[in-house]
Amino acid sequence: MPTLPKASSAITLINLDQLTEHDQEALVSEGLIDAEVFDYAKDKNETSFMEENKEKLTIVFQILDRQEEAYHPNHIPRVIPITLFLNDQSLYILGYDHSLALIEEVFPGLDESRSPRHLVFQLLTAFTKQYVPLMDEIAQQRDKLIEALRQKANKTNLESLANLQSGTVYILMGSKQNEQMLAELKDMPGQQDLEEDEAEQLRDAIIEARQLSNMCDLNTRVLKEISSSYNNVLSNNLNNNVTSLTIFSIGISIIAMVTSFYGMNVKLPFAKIDSVWFWIVLTTSLVALLIMVVMYWYVHKRNRNASKRI
Repeated sequence: MPTLPKASSAITLINLDQLTEHDQEALVSEGLIDAEVFDYAKDKNETSFMEENKEKLTIVFQILDRQEEAYHPNHIPRVIPITLFLNDQSLYILGYDHSLALIEEVFPGLDESRSPRHLVFQLLTAFTKQYVPLMDEIAQQRDKLIEALRQKANKTNLESLANLQSGTVYILMGSKQNEQMLAELKDMPGQQDLEEDEAEQLRDAIIEARQLSNMCDLNTRVLKEISSSYNNVLSNNLNNNVTSLTIFSIGISIIAMVTSFYGMNVKLPFAKIDSVWFWIVLTTSLVALLIMVVMYWYVHKRNRNASKRI
């Protein structure tokens, strides 16, 4: 059997970046870990789920990929799957270098005097709590971004809003998966004979996952409403700009239409008088300007009346 590093007396880590095919076959042949567990662990896009088979329990859980210490709106948070396998009285955690480094941060807070099953529930609770500081930072950045958008809805602020919304969606999907998986775990036959402390720890994990899911859902809804509001504002501004450009184009076309006649082989009044060009251009420009002002006033008056009716 290969020598596996132990995170503690009760937890064994399996680093998939360092595990050879021979080591994997040895673990499977000795009945320590099922072959399909390695398939789950190697899939970097695996969703949260649990599988109970006799005395064995397999859990895939979405943990937060904290790539940066300080959060900022242009950083999009990600979630990555980690696999836990409970076999009799042995707990194995399978992952890659990066994911194992993330979960090792919670080990000092574990109570290793408890049963392996209790340790599993402790880990799931701790993994969920890792999301909370990020959600608090996102809420703070959201409020700052709202204030900045009120001052000026520029490209930078709108890009930050889009990134913030994207990151919240990633976290929401991960938290929803974890919450659903824990709810299913609670109802599995093998979890009906838990010790009182194990059942209580499982309830704590479910409560934490539900609270996180609600926080993510609230942030997602708020950001969605903000995005929708500013999309409407930008759409209205674009329509106003297009309308103004259309009116301006009509005015220019009037001047071009009148002056173009003097380039044709057509008899026109005052065509042989040189100074008449100035008066024709001036008169046509004033008429075009008057038409543009009237059109602009009419369009905006209609828009104001439509807004009042709404």
